[in-house]
Amino acid sequence: MAPCNSPSAYRRSSSRWIKGVAALLLLFTFFTADAQSRKELEKKRDALDKQIRTTQALIEQARKGQQVTQQQLRLLEAQIAQREALIQAINGEMGHLEQLIRENEDAITSLNDDLETLRSEYARMVQFAYYNRSAYDRLSYVFAASSFAQGYKRSRYLGQLAEHRQRQAELIAGTAEAIAGRVAELRGLREEKVRLLGTQVDERKNLDKDRVGQKSALDDLKKEEARLRDQMNRQAKQRGDLDSAIRKAIEAEMRPKGGKAAPGGKLELSLTPEARELNSDFEKNKGKLPWPVEKGVITGRFGQQPHPVLKGIMIDLAGIDIATEKSAPVRAVFRGEVSSVIVIPGAGKAVVVSHGAYRTVYSNLQETRVTKGQKVETKQVVGTVLTSEDGSTAHLEIWKITNDGQLVKLDPALWIFRD
Repeated sequence: MAPCNSPSAYRRSSSRWIKGVAALLLLFTFFTADAQSRKELEKKRDALDKQIRTTQALIEQARKGQQVTQQQLRLLEAQIAQREALIQAINGEMGHLEQLIRENEDAITSLNDDLETLRSEYARMVQFAYYNRSAYDRLSYVFAASSFAQGYKRSRYLGQLAEHRQRQAELIAGTAEAIAGRVAELRGLREEKVRLLGTQVDERKNLDKDRVGQKSALDDLKKEEARLRDQMNRQAKQRGDLDSAIRKAIEAEMRPKGGKAAPGGKLELSLTPEARELNSDFEKNKGKLPWPVEKGVITGRFGQQPHPVLKGIMIDLAGIDIATEKSAPVRAVFRGEVSSVIVIPGAGKAVVVSHGAYRTVYSNLQETRVTKGQKVETKQVVGTVLTSEDGSTAHLEIWKITNDGQLVKLDPALWIFRD
């Protein structure tokens, strides 16, 4: 290539300089986007780690009892699912790291090629400057012009050439720095991949242990089928009593004083402006409501599901069961007003909180800390969880009074915050 000693050559070199700057800016943007993506993957892995630690602590608490419980089995099942999700997340993170390693290797090769080109061009510019280093040579170059306008352009070109050499030197330094950064990041990515491989191996071993523990717990529980059937029937009756009590409480709340129910058993919902605003705020927070307990694991899902031990038996839950610590405080998931406090014989107490057309129900409580008509704030304690032979389980339900006056139950898992 000819030395950079003419305006046309200078323009070509300037074009390459602009492309070089654009490439460095693109690399910076890539670093930023990549950092955000990695941060999201790490956040997901950390959340799963936290869930597993919580579940393990509850399993250890359940093991202190005299016998294996259904809650212990459900916790083991939950932990297996969490570990499988964690291993999958690690696999995803490792795949992402492998892609980044390949991209870094390609980028380093490309940057090294760019650096070689930049250095070659810079050497030619330095050579040209050396041959035209004296004031006499520069003046000769200018005065050799065929017109005043051409002489002015040559004078301006010499000044621009000096500025361009400075920019070229800065671009060389920036490219070298980018290469060094990429090399350092590549080294870090490889170290992170090795660490994740070790974590994955450990989690697979833990998963195998959990599956052995699950099978052992299931085998023990199968030997107590009579007790489990009796327990299941008792719990089904308690759920029916709770359902009936909630319906009666809401119907009584909606019925005018001394009045009768609306024709067809429909409820007449009339919200004040304040209640309408509360109702709207509650709906806007779907998927973002806090958990009713500080630490817990969902062990019973909304709707029909098979019994964890008894084959062919289905359980129908109107809400979700959350295994938690003994005597754990149970908190309101949103601000509202306590509309009812219910006592369920043999199953503790329940608190119903009104949020416009919505009602959240907190049951299986040992004791309550609120009274009917009391205003409560988000995360305010409404009671403490009841501990039974099957462990400590908080139960959350969400009911809604529809526009046509019907009562429907909603899946609370869709309303509370998910990591």
